Amino acid sequence: MKRTLSMILVMSLVLLSIVGCTSTGKEDAGTASGANGEKDDSKKIKIDMMIASWKGGGWADNHHPIIKHINEKFNVDLQIQWVPNANFAEKLNVIAASGKLPDIIRMDSPSLYLKWVEQGVFLDLKPHLPEYSNLQNIAKPEEWALLNPKDQIFGIPIYATAQNTIYVRADWLTKLGIPVPTAEQFTIDTFYEIAKAFTTQDPDGNGKNDTFGFSALGNSSLMGIPELFAAFGLANGWKEEDGKLIPMQTQSEEWKAFLTFMNRAYKEGVLDKDFITNTNFNEKYAQGKVGFADMHYQFSQQTNQQLQTISPGAEFVELAPPMGANGTRGTSTPTSGTIKVVLSKDVDAEKRDRILEMFDWWVSPEGEDILKNGIENIHYKKNSNGAYEMTDELKAEGEGRQSLLWNWVLRNNSNTFNTYKWSDPTWAKEMEQSIDNAGKYPYKNASDAYIFSSATYLAKGTALNESFHKSVIEIIAGKKPAERIDEAIAEWKRDGGDKIMEEVNAAYTANP
Repeated sequence: MKRTLSMILVMSLVLLSIVGCTSTGKEDAGTASGANGEKDDSKKIKIDMMIASWKGGGWADNHHPIIKHINEKFNVDLQIQWVPNANFAEKLNVIAASGKLPDIIRMDSPSLYLKWVEQGVFLDLKPHLPEYSNLQNIAKPEEWALLNPKDQIFGIPIYATAQNTIYVRADWLTKLGIPVPTAEQFTIDTFYEIAKAFTTQDPDGNGKNDTFGFSALGNSSLMGIPELFAAFGLANGWKEEDGKLIPMQTQSEEWKAFLTFMNRAYKEGVLDKDFITNTNFNEKYAQGKVGFADMHYQFSQQTNQQLQTISPGAEFVELAPPMGANGTRGTSTPTSGTIKVVLSKDVDAEKRDRILEMFDWWVSPEGEDILKNGIENIHYKKNSNGAYEMTDELKAEGEGRQSLLWNWVLRNNSNTFNTYKWSDPTWAKEMEQSIDNAGKYPYKNASDAYIFSSATYLAKGTALNESFHKSVIEIIAGKKPAERIDEAIAEWKRDGGDKIMEEVNAAYTANP
């Protein structure tokens, strides 16, 4: 009996030894796990993140309450390097040359993303995404696939949506006895008629000839007025037609109609005479000199507040984009997925899993609450009426400063990214509705997934487009006739445009 028990004990120990060796082998090949096959979060992991910062810069240090919350929740040491956007690409190239990338990078440049994908410096996320359903569901399959090789995913796509549309001075309409046009009534001809009335009929009542219908940005390809380009059937860069991608630079008839319209507006004073040198619209909107504006809801409310300090009752209200002769209309619509969040290929399995676990929470309802609104009793508090309000600390810092990680790193695909727990309910509802309204008229660049596959575009595209745009501005300002656009088209095609079209369409045909 003792001999039998001894044999059973020996065999059990051998079996346990075999099982243990097998388990270790699986862990090395896949997910970093604990003794029971579950993820082991007992080890604190340092995670380096590099992201671009915008107006106001990043947080002062890595002791921010939201970073502390993330560190405690996931047992990590999150170290964020905020780099001014203007210097981001240069800084990134310097770091890349050192051979040591940060663990996480927000890539805002599609061309740089493609270049580095080719160099193999990012981690392929595709095998791991099924474990993280919140993260996987923030984008459509085609958005995950965008700019990636077949059957590989090297970046988490950033959600983007249309926000801007046409706004009009409602108080000016009232003064001139013009009803606010409905979507069906608001044609490009109606736009011009109203814009001319704003120019010639003294809508601000000051007895001076100092107002105009609309403005434009001379240094921008769509001139800050994409809705007008859309109305004339011009592409937002490129459009799909009969199975091919067509660049706006080749649309002769559409250009002639648009440029004739714009030149008339310039000659009649309907278009701001300073449009060539304008760099932004903000000041002119706030000064109360412009009748139509291109902006989003949040900016419209800020502008209305500024306007009302000099003209009580002044108000910009939202319209649908104007409709062209062929029924075309649109609001400029970015393509989700051209901006990515990437992981360095050098992160080990344990760090990879911790990062993906963190991002899966990040885009969940709980994560959104923290990353967008901040920490209760630090950034906001509940008052005696049960409503939320900002704390004095956040008021001093500025609303929105608590949501930098949400807006500058990664967010989910909701349209409530700029509304908070303490936002006025009416304002929040109108904000979300405005974004939904802009999304009704998609006006996308059909080449977003393909343009950076063109070596000729990368080498010559900027110079070619600048030369073409110079001709556009000259025609609008009356220095050259509208027919001159045909020469500009021929020059664009001859100097590299034909090759760009060939390369872009080859990429499109290979991966439509």
